[in-house]
Amino acid sequence: MTLSPNKILPLVVAASIVAPALTIASPANAAVKNPQALQAFKKGIRDVARLEGDGAKASNISVTCVAVPKVDDKGKCTGSFDLSKDGKTAHYVLTKKARTFRISPGAIEYRVSSKATKKVAGLPSSTDLAGFLQ
Repeated sequence: MTLSPNKILPLVVAASIVAPALTIASPANAAVKNPQALQAFKKGIRDVARLEGDGAKASNISVTCVAVPKVDDKGKCTGSFDLSKDGKTAHYVLTKKARTFRISPGAIEYRVSSKATKKVAGLPSSTDLAGFLQ
């Protein structure tokens, strides 16, 4: 069965309308509508595990952050978390430099600054990573 030009054109038009809609609706492109300070900071801890911990896994995250509802608000974060890699676990406590900062209505910057309570081979003795959630 061959399609005539009269049948192909409507299919092409329909495909051109549906394809961008599917791309926009995909979860990979979804932005956080109203990010929260704790949400951004937990993302920062997972980034620390991935980047500074060379693929370690973050666990036992016990962190509190001051809310940053308005643009240019800054908030301190306190608490601790663990990083595990190759059967070894290091416990990290946040330093005074740990904080969040709302850079726009839809984005929060984080700074994860922490020190290990005991050095573990293969994991950093301290961390200091900044990034953002949007």
